[in-house]
Amino acid sequence: MPSKKKKNLVLPPKIIDVFNMFESIGLPAWLAGGSLRDLLLGTEPHDWDFASPFPPEETEGLLVRHGVAVFPTGLAHGTLTFRFERASYEITSFRLDGPYEDHRHPTWVQFTSNLQEDLSRRDFTINAMAYSPQGGLQDPFEGQQDLDAKLIRCVGNADQRFREDALRILRGIRLAAQLGFELEPDTAWGMESQAELLKKISQERIRDELDKMLLSEHPDIAFKWLKELELWPYILPEMAACINFDQHSDHHFLDIYDHTMVAVQNTPPKLELRLGALFHDIAKPATFTIDSKGKGHFYGHQDVGVMMAQGAMARLRYSKALQKKVGFLVENHMLHLLDMKDITLKRFISQSPRPVRENLEELFLLQEADLRASANQAGSLAQLQTFVHRCYQILDSDCPLTLRQLAINGRDLEAMGIPPRTRGVLLNQLLDLVLAQPNLNERSRLLKHAEKFHEQLVTAKIIDSSRRL
Repeated sequence: MPSKKKKNLVLPPKIIDVFNMFESIGLPAWLAGGSLRDLLLGTEPHDWDFASPFPPEETEGLLVRHGVAVFPTGLAHGTLTFRFERASYEITSFRLDGPYEDHRHPTWVQFTSNLQEDLSRRDFTINAMAYSPQGGLQDPFEGQQDLDAKLIRCVGNADQRFREDALRILRGIRLAAQLGFELEPDTAWGMESQAELLKKISQERIRDELDKMLLSEHPDIAFKWLKELELWPYILPEMAACINFDQHSDHHFLDIYDHTMVAVQNTPPKLELRLGALFHDIAKPATFTIDSKGKGHFYGHQDVGVMMAQGAMARLRYSKALQKKVGFLVENHMLHLLDMKDITLKRFISQSPRPVRENLEELFLLQEADLRASANQAGSLAQLQTFVHRCYQILDSDCPLTLRQLAINGRDLEAMGIPPRTRGVLLNQLLDLVLAQPNLNERSRLLKHAEKFHEQLVTAKIIDSSRRL
């Protein structure tokens, strides 16, 4: 097996301590997988994964006998988690995998003491290396060469690798987006030829890989390959309709898909923001009309987009809270284009989800990203700046924006004998009044208006006066 020392392979002190512990207990373990890949790239791994030539029971016995806490987190596949010096690590026994009948998991595994056999079952060459202080760097599939060339390449036959585990298709694209790499041609071909197997993958797994692509440093790379390999129909069919869709608009120089890609790239890497950018124009193909002058229009696409976004997110098993956040961004991403009166803007801010300032700031970021992916940026950005300034003026003023900021509350209405079901209606009426006239937010004035509003409701027979407490 080729062994080649890499000059920039510097182990952190805590990993040197782990290897010293392994040596002291007679466990010839190796650092392997993504943690070694990241170390070779000069970045701190998020997780540290080790590989053992011993079966899991023997590995566990060695660690436990020397006072190391061990947890059998994946015993069926030979994986143990151990605690050492207040940190957690995983160690997996060398193994061979049986057939992948469900295109996701091997039907059986067989433990081996041969490192190359273990590395040969892995997905990509950059993940199929191993290192130990005694054995040096083992790289039988030239992963270092692919790291230098910035390539994602399958170990062995790409077609077979993706038939074994179809999730590797998305994982490979995700790695390319995270690392700024390209796909090696045979690997890309294998992804495309086995794309149909993505139907076998759970929506939750697809969602997790999509999230990582969106939050990567290069989401545009993911967009490129998901389009070229025609994978969107298996991930987010709604996005496939946006590809090459000419907007026929002076406001846009990109088709809907490329505009969306640039908008995503322009947003900070926060999940709800990048999902908002992903979905903000998702309904444009469904709402497209063209006028007699050949100009395209997408009337109401933001409202239809909310329904489409939340439907897609529900299918992908996103939480309802996140669906609500993204829905708010999609629904209001064009709000800055409206010439709103102060009272209308105050009502919008008042009705925005809590925390108001945080959600509005995310909306501003999405609006800016959207505009920077469009034509005529200067004028539109100036319009957005005015909108943002007006919002901050209202947020920073003493104007009450919520029911809690009113000078009276439900207990005051209860003391007036107003029934429970009516109190919320009256408080919202009073908030509308105060939004228009902030100087009315005084206890005595609001009590008088509450009495007046209540009488109006009784007179209009909207409520029953006999139910007054």
